[in-house]
Amino acid sequence: MIYIFKLMIMLLIITFAISAVIEMYSKIFKKESKAFYVMVLSMILLLPVTSLSNCLVRNEIIKHLKTEKIIQGNPAFSKEELSDIHISDEKKMTIGPDINIVLLPRHDTLYLNRDFRDRNKFWIHYKKYEILKLTASIGYIIKK
Repeated sequence: MIYIFKLMIMLLIITFAISAVIEMYSKIFKKESKAFYVMVLSMILLLPVTSLSNCLVRNEIIKHLKTEKIIQGNPAFSKEELSDIHISDEKKMTIGPDINIVLLPRHDTLYLNRDFRDRNKFWIHYKKYEILKLTASIGYIIKK
């Protein structure tokens, strides 16, 4: 199910890019085009689809955290802290190296990055649904 939403996100981004190019072409050569409406519609649809996808990924991570064994390079996070994921689309700035957490027996990996402004906030990336390291974080957890 999550892969369907990720595919929809990619298609909406591609649709937005193609319609933007068509719109620029029509403006340069003074032709009529409805590409602007397609571009706006794809941008409007992108926001709820991304949010819903992040919620589904968060629920999957929480389910795996409750049922599977965790291996941490730095054992500083409890299961309760890792399960308290806040979905966020805010702009993030991170510092320091990645903290890897492996969920066994699936060997799925969570990456945590410390936030630049709030030292107790860690941004979560899920390796399973990552596309070329360009995937935005799902949300964040707060270290207590």
